Amino acid sequence: MMHQPPAWSLDGSERLTLEGFLESFGEAWARTERRFLKLECWQSYREADGVRSQEAFQAGDVALARRLLEEEAMEDQPLRDEVRSRNLEFTRVRLLSYPLTNYLHYEMINYEVRSRLGERIEFFVPPSPVHSYFDFLLFDSHTALIHDYGSGPVGYQTGGWLTHAPKTLHALAGIATDLRTRGERAWPLEGAPDRPRA
Repeated sequence: MMHQPPAWSLDGSERLTLEGFLESFGEAWARTERRFLKLECWQSYREADGVRSQEAFQAGDVALARRLLEEEAMEDQPLRDEVRSRNLEFTRVRLLSYPLTNYLHYEMINYEVRSRLGERIEFFVPPSPVHSYFDFLLFDSHTALIHDYGSGPVGYQTGGWLTHAPKTLHALAGIATDLRTRGERAWPLEGAPDRPRA
């Protein structure tokens, strides 16, 4: 089973549909005053149908994929403006396992575009096998959303869990701290192949 949240992280949590997950995100985001952290673990995700940039990349048109990713990133400018105006620490912690998957070759273009626009993305090779970690969002110390991507080899979100349990929130923050102190920092944007793998 890949990237499954352990039982302790779900103790006292509320199960959410995908719609409920998005609604809970909005509520938690509105209450956030200091820090938002996203931990991304899966090495391949299945994006929603109709993501043109991913379709272009898979078809071998990297130049078109880059243009579309730049357009998609610009659509998020209001979010970046809000992060700046609210003086929030907004960080994506991305775990890597080598060799990079085809999906991550695509995502590296996205990360490069978004980093250039001011988004903070940290890359780590974790101290434990990457499949032992799981995706979550941490809002200050009041809320966490834990993703449910199923148990297959490719992450496709079907919902998740909402928790306010102080013990769980503290443990999730500890995972992020441990990754930042014991993980091997990676710099994949430097020299990452700008093309789909064969």
